Amino acid sequence: MAENAGTLSAYVSRLRQIWAWHGSPGAEEIAGRIQGQIFSMSADQVEAYLRGETVPESSMELHVLLYGITDGYGRAWSTGPDEPESQVAAVLRLWSEVTDTPKGPDTTPLPVVPDRIDPSTSHAAPPVLEVVIEVASYLGAAGLGGIIGNRTDSVAVRAASRLFQSVRDRWQSRGEGTDGPLSEEEAVDAAIAAALAHDYRLEALRVAGAEQRPDGSWRVSLTAPLLTLRVRVPAGDPADATILIIPE
Repeated sequence: MAENAGTLSAYVSRLRQIWAWHGSPGAEEIAGRIQGQIFSMSADQVEAYLRGETVPESSMELHVLLYGITDGYGRAWSTGPDEPESQVAAVLRLWSEVTDTPKGPDTTPLPVVPDRIDPSTSHAAPPVLEVVIEVASYLGAAGLGGIIGNRTDSVAVRAASRLFQSVRDRWQSRGEGTDGPLSEEEAVDAAIAAALAHDYRLEALRVAGAEQRPDGSWRVSLTAPLLTLRVRVPAGDPADATILIIPE
């Protein structure tokens, strides 16, 4: 770890700003939200992270911590018109300096379906092809076991499965019935989960905007290296949703 006390202090300050902006949830609450994610954390670990006594060992672990603090990835990724970078981007940048990891998104390829190009690592813009993600295939035993069609177990599958399940749990807890729309944050999280399911790395994604349509569906814009993704998230039970990703 870097011996730069100033950078560590700035990193912790940013992390605690996000924590305060999202209601200052308790360590037990944060740890509870994280259960079922890729990494689990105890309340003591969460406290140590918030105090700067230790820092996450990987960027994915940091993302999971932020998921627990904000109760979803969406809001912390968003930027306002006068904000140069999102809350997450600022924390990730400082975290990389504290841990001496390379700056910028990690674009190491994840396991992918044979003959599919990983768009996060391509040096040329990939063909514009619509991608359909069936949420149901990522829920339940198949998703949690990490086997989707001919895909083998991978971090991306587990992350997408658990994020889809989190979206559905939150939607159901509001009692919206069979056709209620998702909230903006739920739609953003569903869009991110769909992008993860198609092998885009979480570190490479940025939320550029979200617009609700008259039918209750959402169009979420995500940016990734070399392209923008338009993600259409329908209204109603997320378990029945077919999410469409259109690269631009």
